Amino acid sequence: MVKKIRNSLSAKVFLWIAGLLILCSLLIYGIVMFFLPQSYTVVASSRVEDEIQQLTETLSQTNYADVSEVIEQFCQKNRASVILDDGTVNQTFGTLDEESAKRGETMTSAVSVSFADRGGSFFLSIVAPVSAGTELTMAFLELLPLLLAFILIISALGAFFCSRVLVRPVLEISRISKRMSQLDMTWDCKINRTDELGVLADSLNVMAKRLDAAMKELEAANQKLLEDMEHITELSLQRRGFFAAASHELKTPITVLKGQIESMILGIGKYKDTEKMLPEALKEVENMERLVKEILTISKIEMDGLAGKTESVPLPDILTQVTETLLPLAKERKIIIHSQFAREVTVSANVSLLEKAIHNILSNAIRHSPEGAEVFLHLTASALTVTNTSARIPAEDLPILFTPFYRVEKSRNKATGGSGLGLYLVKNILELHGFQYRIENTEIGVAFTMEF
Repeated sequence: MVKKIRNSLSAKVFLWIAGLLILCSLLIYGIVMFFLPQSYTVVASSRVEDEIQQLTETLSQTNYADVSEVIEQFCQKNRASVILDDGTVNQTFGTLDEESAKRGETMTSAVSVSFADRGGSFFLSIVAPVSAGTELTMAFLELLPLLLAFILIISALGAFFCSRVLVRPVLEISRISKRMSQLDMTWDCKINRTDELGVLADSLNVMAKRLDAAMKELEAANQKLLEDMEHITELSLQRRGFFAAASHELKTPITVLKGQIESMILGIGKYKDTEKMLPEALKEVENMERLVKEILTISKIEMDGLAGKTESVPLPDILTQVTETLLPLAKERKIIIHSQFAREVTVSANVSLLEKAIHNILSNAIRHSPEGAEVFLHLTASALTVTNTSARIPAEDLPILFTPFYRVEKSRNKATGGSGLGLYLVKNILELHGFQYRIENTEIGVAFTMEF
C-alpha cells in the first residue's frame, strides 16, 4: 500500500491536500472553541455594565416609591440579584442564577444612586451572571463528532477534485512522455489550459511535431543512404566484373599477337611471309586499341560524369554527321539508310558523348543486319528510333544486352560480334544524361528507342 502511494502522484496529492484541509479545519475549530467563550465573557461583562449604567440613570429620574418595579425589571432582564441600601434598611431584589454562581461566572458591582424625590446617597450592590463560556465549550465538544465527520467528507471531496484538477494534466504529460521514450510521435497533448501546464503541453506538441518531421527526414535520409550503399555495392561488383572481363578480353588478342610475332621471328610455317602476316598483326593491335579506348571512355564517364560539359545540341546535325561517317560501312554491307528528322530538335547534352552513343547505336544496326537490309532513322521532338529490318534478337537476350562484354553472337568473332562494350557504353552515356532507352523486336526487325 505504501509503495503504491509512493508511486502514485494522484494519491500523494490527495493525501497532502486532504491532510492540510483537515488540519486547517481542526485548527480553526480549536481556535474558535478556545477564544469564543473568552470573547463572549468580555462582551457579556460590557453589556452588564451598560445595563447598570442605564439603571442608575433611570433611578435618578424615578421616585423612591417606584424604584422596586424598575429594579425588578432589571433583575429579570439580566438574571441578576440587587440589594438596595438606604443607610438603614437593605432591600433585596431578584434571584441570582445558581449555576452561574457555582461556576463563579458572575460580576459584582456597587454603585451610588439617587432618586427624583429624595436627597442623600443610596447604594446598589449588583451580582449578575456575565458568561456562558462553559456552555459554549460544552456545546462545541458535543458537536465535535458531527463536525469532524463533516470536515473529513468536505476535505476528502475537496482533495479529490483538487488532485484531479492538478494531477490529470500531469498524468497526461507522463503518459505522453512514455510514448515519446518509445519514439512514438503520433499523439497530441490535449490540455486546454493557459497556466504553466498548458504552456508545457503546447511545447510538447510543438516539440513532437518537430521531432516527427526530423525523424521522417532521418528515415528518408537513412533509406536514401541504404539505397546509395546498395547502388555503390552494385557498382563496385559491376566494376570488378567489368575489369575482370576486360582483362579476359585483352588477354586473348595479346596472346594471339604475341604468338604471331614469335612465329614471324622464328620463321615458322606461313609466318615466314612477314609482309602477309604483319597486316593481320596490325588488325589485332587495332582491335586492342579500340577495346582500350572504349574501356578508357567508360572509366572516364564513371569518374567525371558530364562534369558540367553540357550544351544545347541540335540532334539532326549529329545524326547527319554520324550517318555520313558510317555510309562506307553501310555501302560495304549493301544496306540502305533512310532518315526522317523533325526540324529543330535540340537536347541539353555533352556533344562528344552523345555523338559516340548514336554512332554505336547506328553502327550496331548496320553490323547486325543482313546484307541488303534497310535501316530507318526516325527523329521526333521527344524520341529517336533506329530500326534495322530483317533482324531479330532472341527474347532471352533482350534483358541482358547492355551487360559489358555480352554479345548475342556467341563465337566472339571480332568480324561479326565486336568487343561487347558498345551497348554498355551507350547505356552509361544515356543514363548519365537522364534519357530513357529500350531495345525491342518489332514486326519488321529490331528497334532501338531513345527518349529525351
